[in-house]
Parts: sequence; structure tokens; C-alpha cells
Amino acid sequence: MKKVISTIFLLFLFSQFALATCSNNKMVWQNRIANSNSIEQFFLNNASCQNYFYKHLTTAQKIYFDTVLYPKNLDMRAYKNRWRVMLADDKAFFKEFTFFNNYFTKYHTSVTQREFSCFQKQKGFASQVSQNNFYHELAKRGMLHDVNYLYPLIRWAYVHNGIDMQLSRERVRKAESLFGIKKGKVGDRVQYARFIALFDDEYDAVAKELATSLGVSPIKAYKLLAVITFLESRGNIFAVSSTGAFGPTQLTLHYYMMYGEPNNPFSVKGSLIKLANKFVHYHSIGKSIDSSVIAYKSGSLSKCQNGGYSNDVDCRYYNDYKRYMNEMRFMTNKNDISRHLSGKSYFYKALKSLKRVKNLKGLKDYEPYQYAVLKGNTLSTKAQKSQYLNGDYFNSLGRMKRSEIYKLQNQYGRRNIGVVSDKKVCY
Repeated sequence: MKKVISTIFLLFLFSQFALATCSNNKMVWQNRIANSNSIEQFFLNNASCQNYFYKHLTTAQKIYFDTVLYPKNLDMRAYKNRWRVMLADDKAFFKEFTFFNNYFTKYHTSVTQREFSCFQKQKGFASQVSQNNFYHELAKRGMLHDVNYLYPLIRWAYVHNGIDMQLSRERVRKAESLFGIKKGKVGDRVQYARFIALFDDEYDAVAKELATSLGVSPIKAYKLLAVITFLESRGNIFAVSSTGAFGPTQLTLHYYMMYGEPNNPFSVKGSLIKLANKFVHYHSIGKSIDSSVIAYKSGSLSKCQNGGYSNDVDCRYYNDYKRYMNEMRFMTNKNDISRHLSGKSYFYKALKSLKRVKNLKGLKDYEPYQYAVLKGNTLSTKAQKSQYLNGDYFNSLGRMKRSEIYKLQNQYGRRNIGVVSDKKVCY
């Protein structure tokens, strides 16, 4: 009997502690938010009390909460993992959610000895080490999923093996389980309106850089990003397709892992930058924005350009993009743009003051690396010897971001400054 009474008493104390923790007082919750490092950390730390604190959130706080957790009804694991994603920078994301790096963990042995030696030279190894010893040391140091460090090796592994749909399906299955994702689920119009209002700073920053690169107005660049996001995900941050495209701009493995520095595919800023950089690249080789849109969707710069293929999914996408951009060609107000696409607008000033964790990177940070090929006596006093993987040598300025090479080409001419992908270069 005493044991039963003791158990009941302990349960009573536990319930009282839980109630004390999960307060019904608005001031308590707002104080906790104010004292948290970020609102994401607050949502994560107080996961068990979400039914208590939600009703005491401000409108702006509710918009963030609802946007990240769309379409709701998540289990506790999915709830926590989504907020961990929103907190994580690129390096932390791949370290915590290692299955996004499953391609390299399977195919790292396909990297040739020549490529591995080149990697060591790029990283400045004092002496050569074997691949087995290298990966053993990485494991000891917790660096097996430091994808930024391993970037050259990841690229070479992909060159040798190409797309692996089985691994893609594995990533999709695990993402569905860990994040409560419904494959193929895009946002609704409310979700989209909340999304572009919430992440307005991210859209503004990327649109301004993109506008400068394309030679268009910032509002046109903004509309381009907004329409593509609408078509890709309707603002569902955790959207995933059956083919393994993730996030608000539906980045595939090629984009989020190998098209420039690897990025968290659910990062709104990172995703927008990867999209923008593709448009910058096409513009640099003389392609129109319209051609760039269909290339982003289908991989072809010419598809759908001359009419026809009206029933093709890529062409429907392209025609929808053209229709929306044409309908909004005179719009300069974001509320009007949001309402045109979704029927709603949530551009509240209070959204700007949320203590969110933000990605502070710009277009250049996520640009692909390349090498400038210096021809003749061009920049001879600054040239250094570089080597292709096939053993041939050429003059370069070392590994550079792509925009830096564009500037050189504009200054010295494309006849004097060539360009080669880093995946073809040893050092």
C-alpha cells in the first residue's frame, strides 16, 4: 500500500512540475522567447509545451511556427528535427543528418589514386597518406561528413558514378521519416504567402545581387525568384519530390552538394542563392532569362522555346512562369505580387524583428570553383603553374570563384582568359 501511495505521490509531483514548466501565462512565454538565443532555439527547447505556448505567441511568431511546421500534425521527432534544421548552418546540417551524404559514403572508394593525391596537394598535406589511413583519421576526428572539406573528392566520386536513384530514394525515405515530410506535398496559397513574407530579407538580399548580375531591376529579380519558388514548392520549406529534390527551390543532389559549396537544402537563403547562381551562369554565356528558367527545370536551354509540347510537364511549368511574369510586369509592390500569386499577403513589420537564425552568405559564397586558363602572356607576372588531372600543365591564378573569372574575361577578353571546371584540375 505504501508503495502505491508513493507512486501516486511521485506522479502528482511530476504532473505539477510539468504544469509549472508548461505555463498558461503569456508573459512567462514571451519572457522565455526574449531570453532565448533565437526563436528557433525556443521552439526546440520547449517542444513538449507547444500546445501551451502557441496561443500566447504574437502573430509574427505564429507565422514562423506555422510556416516551418507546415502541414502540421508532426510527431515529436519531426518537430524537433525541423527546428534543428532551421538552426543549423551548412556544416552542422550535414554532420547531423548524415544520410544526405550517402552518395559519398558509398562511392568514396571510386576516387582514383591520382585524384586522391591531387586532393592532398590542394589541402597542403605534408606527406602522402593512403586513402584507408585518411578515412580512418577522418572518423577519429568526426569529419567523415565534413562535406565542405571533402568537396573535391565528392565531385570526383560523382564524375565516376553519376546518378544513383537507389540512394536518392533512400534520402527521400529518411527525410520523410525524420522531418514528417509528405512526398510530393507542396504548400497551399496561405503557406506561400506566409513564406515569402517571413523570408523577405532573404529574398531581398538575393534579388539585389541577382539584379546587378543580370542587369535588371531588383523588383524584376525578386519576381523571378518569387515565381520560381511558387512553381517549385508553393513555399513548403520541407518539400521533397519522389526523385530526390528538396526544399523551397527543389534542389537535387547535384545542386545542393556539388554546384558550388554544399548547402543545407532546406535553407531558404542557400536555396535561393543556388537558383540565382544558375541564372548568373546562363547570363554570362549569353542566354536569356526565359531560356535559363526552362534549363533550371529540365536541363535544356532550348526546350519549349518554340511552342509545342503543351502537354509536357516542363513546358507547362515554363508557360506558367511566362504567364505570371507577364501578368505582374507592372507590379512593384510586394503585397500586390503576393496577392496575385496566392490571394493573400502577410507582410507584417513584426516579421522583421523576429530573432531568427539567418544565413549571411551571398552569391559568391556558393559559387562553383573554377580555374582561369591564362593564354599567351596574359597576367604572366601573376601566373602560377597548374596541372590538369591528365597531367598536362597550364598557367592559372589558382582556384577561383566563378565571378572572379568573369571579371578577368571582361577585362582581358575571353580569347586571353579561358575557364575550366575544378573537377578537371589537379591543382
